[in-house]
Amino acid sequence: MLISHLSDLHLGYAQFGLEEREEDVYQCFNEAVDVSIREGAQLVVLAGDLFHTPRPSGKAVVTLGNALKKLKERQIPAVFVLGEHDISRTRDIPFAYIFSNLGLARRLKLDAPFVVNNFAIFGENKARRNDIDGLISRLQGCDKIAKQHAGKKILVLHQGLNDFNKFAGEMNAADLPPSFDYYALGHYHDHLERRFDYLGGPLAYPGSLDLTPSEGIKDTKKGFIMADLSGSEALTHWVPLEQSRPQFSEKLRYQEMAAELDRIIKRSSEAAAKNGKKPVARLEITGKDIDSRAIAASLVKLNEYCIHYLWQPVEEGGPAARAYDSMPADIDAELYRLSAETLGSEELAKFAVGEILPPAAVKDARSTLDIVWEAYKSRRFKLK
Repeated sequence: MLISHLSDLHLGYAQFGLEEREEDVYQCFNEAVDVSIREGAQLVVLAGDLFHTPRPSGKAVVTLGNALKKLKERQIPAVFVLGEHDISRTRDIPFAYIFSNLGLARRLKLDAPFVVNNFAIFGENKARRNDIDGLISRLQGCDKIAKQHAGKKILVLHQGLNDFNKFAGEMNAADLPPSFDYYALGHYHDHLERRFDYLGGPLAYPGSLDLTPSEGIKDTKKGFIMADLSGSEALTHWVPLEQSRPQFSEKLRYQEMAAELDRIIKRSSEAAAKNGKKPVARLEITGKDIDSRAIAASLVKLNEYCIHYLWQPVEEGGPAARAYDSMPADIDAELYRLSAETLGSEELAKFAVGEILPPAAVKDARSTLDIVWEAYKSRRFKLK
């Protein structure tokens, strides 16, 4: 069976508040669905963070609904689990459940698999950090059920594993049940795959379908996974998306601003020519005696070639020289590192960045307060 594995759609997200960037996210998702259909996928797996917020916009809802309807019309079943962005901390019913209730997609469970073509698909929504022990226990029970199924088994989760990122992880690969042929994961926004001797098949994160807030601006490809489970072991193929808007980060020398700006304009024009979309750029301008007003006036030319750009002056020998030479290779890990350094505790850093930041970033004050209140009531952290 050929499986299309997508995760971290973040439908409704608009980088810099731009309508064009919101449309980019929808286009990337629709491209992934269309390619899945064209390549003959027999099952589409959505591994969490379908929406960017638990209260999605009408356009985000309609976009997902239309895609699921298209799959259903072609008799391609779709299954899903939810990520932290889909789940309201106020214990409201997740919006995505409407698609399961309408029969457009199947919400996965650990104790009752969805069986198609003799493949059993198990899954569970994102577990909060204080419920990881409970999740591991439920996974052990799931393994017993899976062993009773004679065909292939797939496990779908939206969780971070320490094996890939010790700062953002919540559990270990060794905590996963061993009886599965493919582990379809979501949560990490980079494409990651690994095989472990103690697991029955490959463990894979396809990455987000477009750049998200935690990733900054960088030149990278986005895509999804087509997994072929027809043989003795699962074979994976990562499919890059062509609709992704180009983004890049560059350093410019202040003393050679005119020539440097021509170089950026050329790069922007070439990037736009590839898929018809103006790029997003981040510019770090280094030098001495930098005149920010002069830079701002010069960069106005980029409005014609970039949909959006950010710039930062870095005075050589001054305090700003402590800024990064480039964007961190793993911005999530860097965020956790800086948080742990500031808070003096890795545990507090994981709580702040992994649990409080997601709802706070989308201005969900009610959910943010609910998380803090639950931590306080359970005396989760010892206060000095």
